[in-house]
Amino acid sequence: MKIQTPNNESVWSGFRPCTPSGLPIIEKSTKFSNLIISTGHAMMGLSLAPATGKLVSELVSDSQTAIDISAFKNK
Repeated sequence: MKIQTPNNESVWSGFRPCTPSGLPIIEKSTKFSNLIISTGHAMMGLSLAPATGKLVSELVSDSQTAIDISAFKNK
């Protein structure tokens, strides 16, 4: 059985959301009080989702985060 390659019109690709530091950005917006930023996980998005979700939930509830997130602030 020969495997066919898709035609050029149906091929899709997208950018990986990477930051210059390689670390994700996880923080409260300084401009909007109701915005939490969580982006830049690159190819680790699914792997980091549980930990990131915990941190985001702590930010939303104004709780102290389980770890120091200063390294994840947009600089």
